[in-house]
Amino acid sequence: MPATEPTVFTHLLAVCDSIAQGSYDQARDLYQLTQTETTPAIVSELAEAFGLMLVKLEAREFHLEQIIEELTATRDKLEQARALLAKENTSLKRDLQNKYAAVNIIGSNSKMQSLLKQLERVADAPVTVLLAGETGVGKDLLAKTLHYSSTRASHPYVALNCSAIPETLLESELFGIEKGVASGVSARVGRFEQADGGTLFLDEIGDMPLASQAKILRVIENGEVERVGGRDTITINTRLIAATHKDLQAMVKEGTFREDLFYRLNVLQLEIPPLRERPDDIPLLVKHFLETSVVQIGREIRGFSPEAMHALTQYDWPGNVRQLENEVARAVVLSQNETIGISDLSPKFAPAARTTQEPTAAGIFELMPLRNAEIQLIRMALKKSNNNKSEAARILGISREGLRKKLNRYKL
Repeated sequence: MPATEPTVFTHLLAVCDSIAQGSYDQARDLYQLTQTETTPAIVSELAEAFGLMLVKLEAREFHLEQIIEELTATRDKLEQARALLAKENTSLKRDLQNKYAAVNIIGSNSKMQSLLKQLERVADAPVTVLLAGETGVGKDLLAKTLHYSSTRASHPYVALNCSAIPETLLESELFGIEKGVASGVSARVGRFEQADGGTLFLDEIGDMPLASQAKILRVIENGEVERVGGRDTITINTRLIAATHKDLQAMVKEGTFREDLFYRLNVLQLEIPPLRERPDDIPLLVKHFLETSVVQIGREIRGFSPEAMHALTQYDWPGNVRQLENEVARAVVLSQNETIGISDLSPKFAPAARTTQEPTAAGIFELMPLRNAEIQLIRMALKKSNNNKSEAARILGISREGLRKKLNRYKL
């Protein structure tokens, strides 16, 4: 071996060692060592092999740097999204508190006002509340109002309709279930746990099976739940609001509802009056539902004719507020005019349709064709407003353009 070979080998080892130590200052020397004219063949081959390995390493490090940069950018985006979500969540909770504030519930009737004052007083009371009333009176709305008016508003509001869940699944829905209780069953948190710190609303509790009633009673008394198939006791802090359209006291006498549970639920009972007992609230509710429906359906509807509104106020509303909401939405869809008339309402409102009282010598109109009644109403509105068309349109509940079209149509 020539005398220069040990020196070349020593140089190669020195270069490789410095690279192994993380220093790349001598990396270019590898290229010089691959020159076969001045370097032994074996050294040249080793230098070339090490150089190729170094290129691959640099490429891998470059790729890793790109991955790190991408992960860092993703992390920053996630942090921004998390901050935005937290802000939106806070805003949403604030909006819900405003939406379900007692002052925003529509009802000028004395019975509703008395109920809302009671609701505000008991919002933070640490007791179970029982909401009683016919189907469709708005028990779910009042339950949300109780929750969002209380100090629990920032915690979950969870609702469950007891009549909508099969008896075999009700307990797992309420208390949760452990994994492996049955084939293919995964662990699931129950509604009581989901509402921890907040409120659980059990609608139609009168439909709950007796076996489940006993377990509900234990949760109310101890503030503890056990998942189906589990052995651990889970402590919870959940406020319970129950609702029913049934007479629970009568069910207690019949033996279909537990007496001890009834007294636990009936610590504070709020009775919601049916819509037929507060007809003065109907125009306010109609206005609210109309504003909502025209936005959702995309129609230009100004309001209801006096005859249609009179028919709505005279109806007894067995389905209560929910039925009224559906009727308004139906009328918005079917009406072909800016004002909803009698003909746009369901056929069942025909018996309730009576002409509206007007300050005339006769005192009240006789039944007449809708066209004639509308003409007389327009003339009376013009007379009352001294022919001020804007004021007459306001009295009739329609737009000035709508009044102009009617004047042209009837050649008034």
